[in-house]
Amino acid sequence: MVETGATRRVAMAQGLMTVEGSPDRYIQGLGRSLRLVAGGLRMVGGFTLREGQVEDATRIEGQAQLAGDRLMRAGFPGEATWLALTIRPLATAGEARALLILSFRETEDQPEGAYLAEIYAPQRVFDGLAGAVGGGLAHRLSMTAVTSLWVRESERETAPGVPVSWFLGVEADGRVSAPARGLVETLEWQPAGAGEAEPAPSHDEDPAETTPGLLGRINWSLKQIALVLMFLLIVVALK
Repeated sequence: MVETGATRRVAMAQGLMTVEGSPDRYIQGLGRSLRLVAGGLRMVGGFTLREGQVEDATRIEGQAQLAGDRLMRAGFPGEATWLALTIRPLATAGEARALLILSFRETEDQPEGAYLAEIYAPQRVFDGLAGAVGGGLAHRLSMTAVTSLWVRESERETAPGVPVSWFLGVEADGRVSAPARGLVETLEWQPAGAGEAEPAPSHDEDPAETTPGLLGRINWSLKQIALVLMFLLIVVALK
């Protein structure tokens, strides 16, 4: 393993990523969804002043964990025990998709670094969740998302329901982890004492995808293209 802070050589070839210091090869395209559960949700209000403009900084914060799977960083040691969750409303009127960004950052308060999960939700969804949080009706939050995270090549054909390890990629400079993006498929919340809801059916439960083949790879490629295009549109809207 290369020491933390050192430059890692990263190579991409035929959809595979190799990282100096790691014996594994990584691939995008696992036909399954990432599942997160979160608690400790709370409202945070405020405003930011930017370039002479006053912007509403209202958000929902909490702590999230992966449901069954693991999250790590390709080429770096350690794994996520929890993620700092932040949910913000999308400024784009009429947008019906929610964007998920997963990242790892080092801050003055946490020099060892922390995993972050940020969700940009349509205003209607954000308002509904904010009302539930304020009314004490959102003790537990669960979500599924299609993401650009990496998996080990050896885990690509892991059967649905069997845990896998997800990885953040590495930036081109080889020094830090690259963020992953995703589109939220389901977002549900329950009050305290409520039974855990069954996860909503997703494409990873489709029997036709239990053995990934050419059709599955084409389907995933189309989703990845849609994911990148949607992310770019949302970034432009946020600016």
